[in-house]
Amino acid sequence: MKIAVTGRPGIGKTTLCMKVFKSLDGVEGFVTVEVREKGRRIGFKLHDLKSGEDIWLAKVGKGYPKVGKYIVFLESIDRFAERLKSYNGNLVIVDEVGPMELKSERFVRAMEELIESPKNLLVTVHYRSRHPLVERIKREFELYVIDEWNREDVAVEIIRRFRG
Repeated sequence: MKIAVTGRPGIGKTTLCMKVFKSLDGVEGFVTVEVREKGRRIGFKLHDLKSGEDIWLAKVGKGYPKVGKYIVFLESIDRFAERLKSYNGNLVIVDEVGPMELKSERFVRAMEELIESPKNLLVTVHYRSRHPLVERIKREFELYVIDEWNREDVAVEIIRRFRG
């Protein structure tokens, strides 16, 4: 089963992924978490669900490549892209396929391989992206659009579906 979730930034996509992770056994993958300092968002880290490792995805600053005010750390994304190939749990969570992650060609290729695999997937996608990989996910996966009114029900539904 392949399910995708989208919705505006801050609506609860990562929270939904964490609820699924905590409710099911054999879940691998990663989520993207905000890093705040003195109440201001300064960047994002990739959090490996199995190992608990956190590495920088992007941080406010100068450099290249950039998405908005954030420098994107391609080596971090590439490292997680390699892990995507080795995940073999009951469910793989990828939060998110968005502008920062899509800067990495390795990530795009690893996601394409994952999509082709028989693995169960829960993927969050950036709601406005027109990248070919995001368009493919929206077309080929069962797509849920969450908002503040349905996000709890969608989480329960997705957990129920993956439990079988």
